[in-house]
Amino acid sequence: MDRRTILFAIAAMLTLFGVNTFFDWQHQEKVDQWNKEQLGKNQSRFQQLEAKIQEDTATASDLPLVSFYADQDATTLLSEGIRSDDAIFTTSWSSESPSTVYIPSKDTAQPAEKFNLTIDGKKTGELLIYKQKDKEPLTLGSLPDIGTEEVQIVTFANTAQKSPPEIYLADYTNNILSLSQEKLDLLKQKIDPKHEVKATLTRNGIALVKSGQNYLPVGIYYGAKKHFVPFEDLAPVEASLNPNKKTSQEYYVLENEYQQLVFSNVGGALVEINLPFKTKNDLKSVVRPIEFDKNIHEDHPYNDHFPAHPYFTAGDKPQGPYLEHPEGSVGGYYPLLRRDLIETGDWKSVNVNPRYYALNLVSESPETAEALYTVKHFDATTLVLESKQKKRTITKTFRLNEAGAPYTFDAIIKVEGDKRGLWITSGIPEVELFSGSPEPILKYRVTRNQKPYVEVIALPKESTTNSSIHPDWLGNSNGFFGIIMDPLEDVSNGFLASYVPGQTVPSRLVEIDQSYNRFQAETFPGYQLMLPFKDSQKVMNLRVFAGPFSSEILRTVDNAFSDASTGYTPDYIAIQTYHGYFSFISEPFAKILFVLMSFFHSITGSWALSIVLLTVALRIMMYPLNAWSTKSMLGMQQVGPEIAAIQERNKKDPKKAQLEIMQLYKEKGVNPLTGCIPMLIQIPFLVGMFDLLKTTFELRGASFIPGWIDNLTAPDVLFSWKTPIFFIGNEFHLLPFLLGGVMFLQQRMSAPKIDVNKMTDQQRQQKAMTAFMPVIFTIMFYHFPSGLNIYWLSSMLLGMLQQWWMQKQQANAPVKPSVIIMPKGKK
Repeated sequence: MDRRTILFAIAAMLTLFGVNTFFDWQHQEKVDQWNKEQLGKNQSRFQQLEAKIQEDTATASDLPLVSFYADQDATTLLSEGIRSDDAIFTTSWSSESPSTVYIPSKDTAQPAEKFNLTIDGKKTGELLIYKQKDKEPLTLGSLPDIGTEEVQIVTFANTAQKSPPEIYLADYTNNILSLSQEKLDLLKQKIDPKHEVKATLTRNGIALVKSGQNYLPVGIYYGAKKHFVPFEDLAPVEASLNPNKKTSQEYYVLENEYQQLVFSNVGGALVEINLPFKTKNDLKSVVRPIEFDKNIHEDHPYNDHFPAHPYFTAGDKPQGPYLEHPEGSVGGYYPLLRRDLIETGDWKSVNVNPRYYALNLVSESPETAEALYTVKHFDATTLVLESKQKKRTITKTFRLNEAGAPYTFDAIIKVEGDKRGLWITSGIPEVELFSGSPEPILKYRVTRNQKPYVEVIALPKESTTNSSIHPDWLGNSNGFFGIIMDPLEDVSNGFLASYVPGQTVPSRLVEIDQSYNRFQAETFPGYQLMLPFKDSQKVMNLRVFAGPFSSEILRTVDNAFSDASTGYTPDYIAIQTYHGYFSFISEPFAKILFVLMSFFHSITGSWALSIVLLTVALRIMMYPLNAWSTKSMLGMQQVGPEIAAIQERNKKDPKKAQLEIMQLYKEKGVNPLTGCIPMLIQIPFLVGMFDLLKTTFELRGASFIPGWIDNLTAPDVLFSWKTPIFFIGNEFHLLPFLLGGVMFLQQRMSAPKIDVNKMTDQQRQQKAMTAFMPVIFTIMFYHFPSGLNIYWLSSMLLGMLQQWWMQKQQANAPVKPSVIIMPKGKK
């Protein structure tokens, strides 16, 4: 690089810096004004919220607080609680709770009221309920499934702490409870960035809502986990709400080669969508089992039944009787939706609330989601359910699609009567992990100026309502699988995206390695989308896709429902998503790579071999560039001794040494930067391959070497053990170590041949850093997908082969002798 090139580069940088500074200066005034306005708004919000907390937080005298004792004489105070009719709600103050407690009667002439322990959490801080009459139902408040309700949370201390109950104000919005004080702290931090946000509430407490002039209990808030559970979602409490109520659900199944749809009579909605695995007997399915499926099948077979509960299939007549099955088949399916987790031993079973079923109708009233439906028609392809409620009659018709569109079915929802405030739910997809992290994606398609656009919905932290968008369809996915709700008529503007805590609807992954808490429920939150039911609409027709996001499948479905005369296509293929901040770079490269891989797969039938052949093809395409780079690198090796001699000769004059080295580069026709160019060019392909493995369903579960590399979208597993180790986990991945070893050998091949004793300090530092790079890459790639490791490993091996060949060619070529000028005084 000569002086003019350096000056040009400096001038270009200064020009860019000047232009950027000019525009920043022009824009800074607007930015400052905007920041000032935002600060004013935040200060106003802070004052309003602070006043609201002071005004709306209930006092102890407002709430039905009672003190209870261990004896009839009320001499030994135990704790305090919330009284609701003949029951006391509190949290346990020890691991062993007394079976009986007493409350002094208001009439001192009367004996103390006796309450018996009905529900015992058996752990400190867990829910305790004492009742006078075991068979009497509990009196509870209610929370809306849609909308906002003000909640009071009361925490209790044991008698040793001698502290009164603490009361906190909270908001319950669309099934998410948030403390008002925490919102206030976040606003304070926006005003003053130095303000530290601390946990407002760490103890468990009883949540209450106002009903008329009274407060009624509605649930328990777990302070440490920031998780709220309505009492109706706790199985022991649910059974006490109405002892005479029929609590068992009935399940009805529609099934074909692609889907097993499981419907409940509660909510008249989809409880499970199970996708059969591809087998010799079922070649139409494209779903392959992965490690998690095998783990649950072997270690948790009670959670591997499909359906999870006893169920009915169609009989000889559509009106019944129907065929009853005591249990589902064991294994053989992938659960697309999060479903009930059935536990044994000390672990608690978790039942999914109907508000999270797919294609359920929800409203402000929780009774809407839990309405009972009766079967009106049931045959091999169609199920009709009906619910007669006070304000409306709802009829739902579900029909398997026979139009050559796999993984689709039709849903027709008819509402006669009050349609206000009704929303249709998407359900919550199961979790898929990529490099140890979930990748949930929410999308919608919208038509603007007769052109379709597919947009990504930002994952909500609580609940988000978008009232300005008129969606063509909504898609809720985990990256590889998902559900698309496509209304076939006009719907009301807007949709609702809701955050659902992982503890509320746990993923099946929490089953795996429970003793070590490997997959914690709170780290896998769910997301639900909702479509509004149009007030003026009597019937809503929905086309539903529920299955894998395979390119071939999505194109087949698009073609099945496209209309050439109008140019309409559902464009479900757009549900596939490329991730990350650099998706604008990775997406085109990922698409190119997939086209090439698909071609090689059509020849080999193996996706892993396709990755290897793809690497060979890319190496051939870039051979001239790599050859030029390798030639320059070999040239650098040859001039290494001359560079060392120049540096030794000009120890006291580094500038002169640098000029002589630059002149030497020019004479020999080498450039130290050319070795970096192939690496820089490969980065977009590497990022594209990384994104390809995150989005390409075809690679999920694709095996290379059975027992070692069973899934190209997950790390390879040579062997595993029980107890997890920090960073490594409980599985050994061999490919990253092979990659690190090959990188070490490649560096040894390309390192300049310089005597260690003649190295400068800079060269020694560079050598040490180079030696450490294989370790860094081994650590960085340890949890990466095996497909990415195969790609990078193949690329490095081919690079080594090319370098070896060129070294051999250069060794056989005549070499011009170089004159090395030694420093004075040395021979």
